[in-house]
Amino acid sequence: MPDNPLLRPDDADTVRAELCEAQRSTGLPVLFGGVVDGPDLLLSGFVGTRSTVLRDLVISSRCGLGGRTIVERRAGSIPDYFNSTEITHDYDREVSGEGIESLLAAPAVVGGRTRAVLYGGLRSPAPIGDTVVTRMVVAARRLAREIEVRDEVDRRVAHLDRTRTETAPMPTSVADGIIESYVALREIAASTTDPALAEQLRGVEERLRGLGAVTTAPNAARLSGRENDVLAHLALGCSNAEVAERLALRPETVKGYVKNLMAKLGVHNRHEAVVEARRQGLLP
Repeated sequence: MPDNPLLRPDDADTVRAELCEAQRSTGLPVLFGGVVDGPDLLLSGFVGTRSTVLRDLVISSRCGLGGRTIVERRAGSIPDYFNSTEITHDYDREVSGEGIESLLAAPAVVGGRTRAVLYGGLRSPAPIGDTVVTRMVVAARRLAREIEVRDEVDRRVAHLDRTRTETAPMPTSVADGIIESYVALREIAASTTDPALAEQLRGVEERLRGLGAVTTAPNAARLSGRENDVLAHLALGCSNAEVAERLALRPETVKGYVKNLMAKLGVHNRHEAVVEARRQGLLP
């Protein structure tokens, strides 16, 4: 895990939150899960457990239903766990300690790799229905999306750290990279369901916006949030139609923002708007 304090919250917290949501959607009496670290899975989240026997248990990718799920990257269920011949039984003591007799596991797959596993169990040897399996798979996909978002944040912040070493004047390619990063972070923040992550994304976005920009001129134009968004996309060479698609606006609305931008900046075209915005310290 990177040391930068602005980076992702603990992924184990996200696993625990998703387990609580999965219990509401599936009705399963016991759920647990954790994050995959290297070849193994560390159990760190628990809902409905009666003991501590599963806590901090390391699941090998070579063993049990969880190991099979990590390797195969697909959900699987065992309706009569202790009599199953489909899995190894390295963790029978722990599973028995929780009274689980039927078990389901669903992977959170990001970039073709299992990054976490969610389990659900019944305390009877009954099959776990298709509807419950589907809902567990949906929960695992939500978790995968959150992990993917956090990966992207790490990548963007790493880019920020690299650009700190650049000297003025900043190359256009670097400035464009910064703008692309904070535009992407704004979009990611809008898509995440984790309020803490969204707040951290906004903090990183603000750092990126200020990185490399000259001091804002005392008489700099005052732009609204949406005007800043449109300006950033203009700096990347986006057409009105592309800006509209990225910001979920109508092309006519974007045209209006561009007109307002040019008026506030005292220029006559889009290129001049970007040049003047950089001169006033409104862009890197």
